[in-house]
Amino acid sequence: MISRDQLTEKQERLLETNIFLAKMLGVGAVFHLILYLYPNTVAVQSLFSNLIAYLTNFLGYSFASPGVYVIQGSSAYEITQDCLGWKSMMAFTALMYASPGKLSENLRYLLGGLAGILVVNIVRVITTIHLSEIGLISFEIIHGFLWKWSLTAVVLVAWVYWFKYYQ
Repeated sequence: MISRDQLTEKQERLLETNIFLAKMLGVGAVFHLILYLYPNTVAVQSLFSNLIAYLTNFLGYSFASPGVYVIQGSSAYEITQDCLGWKSMMAFTALMYASPGKLSENLRYLLGGLAGILVVNIVRVITTIHLSEIGLISFEIIHGFLWKWSLTAVVLVAWVYWFKYYQ
């Protein structure tokens, strides 16, 4: 059997890549299990809708948040499970876990990254509601394209930054 010390640089990189991919597949299995089980997150969604209503009211609105909805007059926005940003947080955690090194050594950056993603997600939901209310861009374009891909970019930029400067 060959030890890691006997590998060429190219073989070492290939081994690390395969380990990364294996870890990502494992996390992907956990992710799909969560999607299959579809846990009840209504309490978290209600808390999040309260937060969103509270923060959007600073923009001059008068939103109320009964249950998982953010409502003002004829406008109603449902805070679904996907609005919580949990998939982006899980993706960031998965990338950190699958990268070389111990996750416990990078716990501070992981928690900071998760907090940053949470803040960006809150801004995402508030700006989606605000831009929809003022009619600048349709809700479908804002929600389905701009912010969905922007949050993905935030996750990747945070991970690349960590990988390049802190790992």
